[in-house]
Amino acid sequence: QTLSVALAALGPVIGRRALDVGCGYGQLARSLEALGAREVTGIDVTAELIERSKQVHSSIRWEVGTLSDLGARLGPFELITLVEVLQYIPVAASLQHAWSLLAPGGRVVAVVPNRECPIVERAMARFPGKYLPPSAAELAEVGERLEHCSGWGLQGMLFAEDQALAPYAVSPWTRSAPFPLPSQPNRLVFAAAKASGQS
Repeated sequence: QTLSVALAALGPVIGRRALDVGCGYGQLARSLEALGAREVTGIDVTAELIERSKQVHSSIRWEVGTLSDLGARLGPFELITLVEVLQYIPVAASLQHAWSLLAPGGRVVAVVPNRECPIVERAMARFPGKYLPPSAAELAEVGERLEHCSGWGLQGMLFAEDQALAPYAVSPWTRSAPFPLPSQPNRLVFAAAKASGQS
C-alpha cells in the first residue's frame, strides 16, 4: 500500500525519467518501469542489494551510493522518490538536494514515518541518533522553502480500524501542520511539484 500511495502521488509516469532513492530491493523502481517510465535509476548504499538487482533487472540502472554522491552525475529527473529513507538521512538537506535534481514540471515524493506517532516515538527511543523521522511541521517547512514550486502537500497514513483490505486509511491532502487529525498518522506522504519552465 505504501508503494501504491507513492505512485499515486507521482502522477503520470509514462515517458518520464525517474530516480528511486534508497531503492532497497527495487520494488518501486520496477513498478515505475512497468508503468512506462522512459528510464529508471535506483540508488542505495547497500551494495549487495544493488548487485542482486543488476543481475535480475538489468533494464534498470542500479547504482551504489547516496543522493549527494551520485545525483549531479545522474540527473536531472522528472520523478524522484524517497520512500522509507528520510528517517536515516538529513530530511531538509536531502529533499532540497532532490529538488535541485528535478526537471521543470517534475515531482518529488517521499513517504516517511511520522515523528509524532507514538509507535514511531518508541522506535526512535530504541535507536537514538540513528532513526530520526521528521514531523509534518518539518516537511511543511521544506515545502514552503522550495523555489519554483507549483504546489506541495502532505497526506497521513493512519492504521485502519478494519485492516482486512488494507493496513492504512489515507487522509486527504493538506498543507496543515501539525496534522489536522484526531490521532497522529503512522506515515507521512510529502509531494511537491516543480513549475514548468523552472530549474
